[in-house]
Amino acid sequence: MQKKAIVIGGGFAGLTAAAYLSRNNFKVTLLESSPKLGGRAYSFTDKETCTTVDNGQHILMGCYFETLKFLDLIGAKNNFQFQKKLEINFVKENFKVFPLKAISIFYPLNLLFGLMNINAISFLERLSLLKVFVKLPFYSSKKFSKVSVKQWLIKENQNKNAQDVFWKIIAVGALNTSIEKASAEIFIDILKQIFLNGSKAAAIVLPKYGLNESYCKNAEEFIIRNAGEIKLSETVTHISANNGLITEIKTANNTYTDFDFVVTAIPAFAISKVFDDNVEIKLPDFTYSSILNIHLWHNENSFPIGFFGLINSTVHWVFNKGTHLNIVISDADDLVPKSDEEILEIVQTELKNFFKLKFLKITNFKIIKEKRATFIPTVDILHNRPSQVTNIKNLVLAGDWVDTKLPSTIESAAKSGRVAAEFFTNQD
Repeated sequence: MQKKAIVIGGGFAGLTAAAYLSRNNFKVTLLESSPKLGGRAYSFTDKETCTTVDNGQHILMGCYFETLKFLDLIGAKNNFQFQKKLEINFVKENFKVFPLKAISIFYPLNLLFGLMNINAISFLERLSLLKVFVKLPFYSSKKFSKVSVKQWLIKENQNKNAQDVFWKIIAVGALNTSIEKASAEIFIDILKQIFLNGSKAAAIVLPKYGLNESYCKNAEEFIIRNAGEIKLSETVTHISANNGLITEIKTANNTYTDFDFVVTAIPAFAISKVFDDNVEIKLPDFTYSSILNIHLWHNENSFPIGFFGLINSTVHWVFNKGTHLNIVISDADDLVPKSDEEILEIVQTELKNFFKLKFLKITNFKIIKEKRATFIPTVDILHNRPSQVTNIKNLVLAGDWVDTKLPSTIESAAKSGRVAAEFFTNQD
C-alpha cells in the first residue's frame, strides 16, 4: 500500500523532501502558505521593468553536493552555469581588480598557487595565508568550538589587512555575520568543504535564469509527475498530536487527516505557532542576520560584465545580470532600518567609487530586505540546533536551521530535506 506524506513548506528544504519522497513512491501533498514556491530563494516579474528578478542572487558552489543532487534529481542541473575552476574578481576603490583564480595545474596546487597570486595583500600576508591552507586538512574543527572566527584568525597570525581583504569576504558571504560573532568550528568545516574536495568544489555555480525557472518549476513538475500534489496559499494554522503521532493538520482552508508521515520545512520561529503541547521541540534562542538585495536598472552600458566582490566596502557583491545590477549586502542589520532612498544613496556612492563611474543614472530600483535571512552560527547556538527526529514518530523536521552541521544555507536546507525523506523511506 502506498504511503502518504504531507510536506509543510515549499522552500528548498520542503521541495527537496517532497522530491525525494515522490521518487521513493510516497504519495506527497505539499502545503505552502504563500502563492509561490521557493521560500527565501524565489523569483518574480518586476511589473515596472518587465524583468525577471530574483529576491536575491544566490551563489552555489561545486561543493554543494546535496543541492546539486537535488537539482539533478528534478532535471534542473542544466539550468545552472558551472565555472570550470574557481575564478572571482575582487575590487578595491578606483576599479583596482584583484583576481582569485585557480591556475591550470593539478589539484591542490592549482588552488594554492591561486591563493599566492592574490596581490591585494602583501607577499608575507600571502605566505601566512598559505600556511593556514596547508594546515587545513589536519585541523580538528571541534577544537575551535569555543572560539570565534576572529579569535581563530588572530591565533593563526592573520593580520587585519588579510582579514579585511580575504577572510571577511569568505566568512561574511558564507555565514552572513561578522567574524566576531561566527563560530570558528563551522567556518573551518566550510573551508574544508570548499578547498579539500577537488578543483570543482571551489568553483562558483550560478543560475542561468530566474530562480523560478531555474529550479522551482522543475521541482513542481517532478512532484506532480510522480503523482504528488502541491497546494499554494495553504497556510497551516495548527498541527495536532495524539499518542505520539501527528493526527491532524489544519489550514486556513482545509483539515488533513489522511496521511502517514509529516515533514515540517518551516522557519524555526514559526514552529511554536503551529504545534500543540504534545509535540516537544526544544529550540535554542536563535538570533538572525539580515541580507539586503538591491536591484538597479540604469541607462549605462559601461558597467563591467560578470560579478565582483568588493574589498572594504559596505557593498559585498555586485552582479551584472545584463538587464540590471543586483547588489548584495550581507550582515545588513545596520542598514535595514534605513529608508530605501538612504540605502540607494549609499550603494550609488560605493559603485561610483569602486567602478570609477562618474555618473550612473538609475532609471528604476527595487530593494528587498530579508530581515531574518539566516540564523547566526555563534559558539552558543551551534551545538544546540535541534535534531530532525522528534518525539513524534511520524514527524521529522527540515530546514537550514536543524542540526545539519552546515551553516544556514541552501545546502543545509537541501541536506535536511533529503535526510527527512530518507528517514521515512527507511521506515517504509
